[in-house]
Amino acid sequence: MHVKTLKKRWEFRRAYNRGRKVWDGVYVVYVLPTPDGVATLDGPSRYGLTATRKIGDAVRRNRAKRLIREALRTCEADLRAGLDIVVVARARAPHIRLDEACRSLTALLQRAGVLNASPSMGERGSTARRAETAAAETVR
Repeated sequence: MHVKTLKKRWEFRRAYNRGRKVWDGVYVVYVLPTPDGVATLDGPSRYGLTATRKIGDAVRRNRAKRLIREALRTCEADLRAGLDIVVVARARAPHIRLDEACRSLTALLQRAGVLNASPSMGERGSTARRAETAAAETVR
């Protein structure tokens, strides 16, 4: 499935100025409905990723964006349609593991109210994390 992305500066500015903002230590997420004429409100949500030079060199910025893309991919099925979502990576973003990135982004999207009532990935992901943690503890 092809993911629609935000590319124009005005699309990002619109999200920053009018969108609902939620944040934690890893990401800042802006969410607002897709404007009329761009896409239908029941169409797929569009995503925008931002990793500024405050994060570090190109390697760190690219890692932060890869983590965001994968975290969005894991919870994409549970997202409501017809939204513009902009995720801004903070300084800690390139230094975390994928499971932490998924957990952080899922929590932010839940706080923003854009996840459907019963997130299927959250259930599978938490079970997998518990199993992984238990396996790691038995090895120690």
